[in-house]
Amino acid sequence: MPRNAATSRRLKVGASRERIQILDAQAARRAKREKAEVKEKRLSTPERISGYTDAVFAVVITITVLELHPPASARIGALLSLWPTAVSYLVSYVFVAIVWINHHFLMGYVKQTTLRVIWLNFTHLFFVSLLPFATAWIAATELARAPVVVYTGFFVVTDGAYNLFEREVLRNSSDFSSTELRASRRRSLTALALFAAAALVALIQPTAGMGFAALALLLHLRPDAARNARLILRRQGKTLG
Repeated sequence: MPRNAATSRRLKVGASRERIQILDAQAARRAKREKAEVKEKRLSTPERISGYTDAVFAVVITITVLELHPPASARIGALLSLWPTAVSYLVSYVFVAIVWINHHFLMGYVKQTTLRVIWLNFTHLFFVSLLPFATAWIAATELARAPVVVYTGFFVVTDGAYNLFEREVLRNSSDFSSTELRASRRRSLTALALFAAAALVALIQPTAGMGFAALALLLHLRPDAARNARLILRRQGKTLG
């Protein structure tokens, strides 16, 4: 009996040591995984995307304003001949401002960046970077048909790329209910449809096409992300400046 008891104790001790080793191994793997996740978060954060995006928008605005050349004449009336440049710059500036504002509030819902989010953002920025070229073209040709069609076409692809980016961010956010998400998607798709209509109208009447593009911009003046952020802060007893 004593021998059996000793054997039993040894078996229990061995089993305990084995369980401890298993638990230690699991803890080590968990720590390694958490360390890798922390490193990934440190390497790729929403702040880095926002910082890079801000720099791109700043460059786009700078390049666009460099296309504003003063008239050769010293008369005030000479400024009237610059109306195509003024119109193209104003619409482009408002477009860039609205896109940046929407992007700014949307990034507030990005908790962890993914490769898909990064590439969708780069795709969106690619089309934004082409805006100075299109702006200069419609100004130089005084809002001719083909340049305005290309210009409004850039609005379509830029807004389309932003729609994909927005959809990816919001569908992974717990701050938007399914009803709010559907309402946001309807408004975004309506604006995209208006941009597409502007490109089609520009084939017939370039000036009317520019008007349709301006109308579509109105739908993005107040982002759904900003409105939802205000509601969240209100529920928390805070205010949004």
